[in-house]
Amino acid sequence: MARVSSSPASTGRAWCCGAIALLLSAPLSVPGPAAADRPSSPEVASAAQQSSRRAPEPVVIPDAGFGFADGMSILSLTPRALERQLTAVERTGAAWLRVPVNWSQIEQRRGRFQWTVLDRIVRTARRHDLTILANISQAPRWARALLSEPSAPPQDPSTYARFSAVVAKRYRGKISHWEIWNEPNLNGFFGGIRTHGNAPELYSRLLKPAYRAIHRVQKRPVVVAGALSAATNSSSSYSMSAFVRRMYDAGARGSFDALALHPYIGSGTDATRRRVYADVQRVRRLMVEHRNKRLPIWWTELGHSTWAGGVSPQGQRRLILEQLEAAAERAYVGPVFVYAIRDNGSSTADVGANFGSLLSHDFEPKPLYRTLRRSQRSRSE
Repeated sequence: MARVSSSPASTGRAWCCGAIALLLSAPLSVPGPAAADRPSSPEVASAAQQSSRRAPEPVVIPDAGFGFADGMSILSLTPRALERQLTAVERTGAAWLRVPVNWSQIEQRRGRFQWTVLDRIVRTARRHDLTILANISQAPRWARALLSEPSAPPQDPSTYARFSAVVAKRYRGKISHWEIWNEPNLNGFFGGIRTHGNAPELYSRLLKPAYRAIHRVQKRPVVVAGALSAATNSSSSYSMSAFVRRMYDAGARGSFDALALHPYIGSGTDATRRRVYADVQRVRRLMVEHRNKRLPIWWTELGHSTWAGGVSPQGQRRLILEQLEAAAERAYVGPVFVYAIRDNGSSTADVGANFGSLLSHDFEPKPLYRTLRRSQRSRSE
């Protein structure tokens, strides 16, 4: 693990190359005329002065580094808003960005592709020295079974493999890390009740040809399987370990280079911590039992909502730093992705709109941003 103090004397390992040493009072983005995109100053002098009087707060991260994940909302950002968000990400010292690849938007009609949005995100991320993990999901209507839900997997797994190969070939040399689907252990993300009973098997059928297809068009890519939510076994979800066990039973071994989990712990009660981390450990034991000990577990989403019924922004910072350290304590975990970069809306009544860990909806920095920024600045001085 890497322990980084926000003290200027710290010599901790740098999290990523090319992070820019900027003053805390610098704006998060290039000023522009659009009011909806215009942030206020991210750190006023009084806040910076108060922060400098506090004892340095250690930041512990996995050796594989950390980054940020964003949902489909990143695909609808204006170029200016995208630039502001990724500027904030870079200033924290993050090395990674998880980007959704929405198949249903890119190939609305079979064989006709719209790359403009994804191209822009890839260019911007690379300009900010961020390594991309591309998450491929959302089958278009033409690829799904008749009357299936929008979240359903494609009727023929080979269509997903073909699309994965097309994407991997297009971004060869720019993206080499590929995540197969998102949270298929929740029926709301994998076709609903119709597919839930055999979701692990259906997912394995999707994974295996996609793995081969990506490896055919790229040299040494990393194909990440799972992306499993920290759920329990129910009529609408599987625990992470239950899903992985059935993946192995379905022959998924040999069809992934890393396994991804989403260890959300909510408000961080002791009971939730024990349940989630115990399930992470059960997944690890399954990997060891199936001779996959050398493969890492990536935590490709974790986060905490600051909605009215959730944690405070200060509590959000504390819990995310705690989870980064928890990952660093497990040698097989890394990298880690925090969800999300910025709040999706201004209403505090919406739990899903308030997962922004660095920025509020109006681009005001949250406490986690200031903490990570201080650590990054101290190492750059």
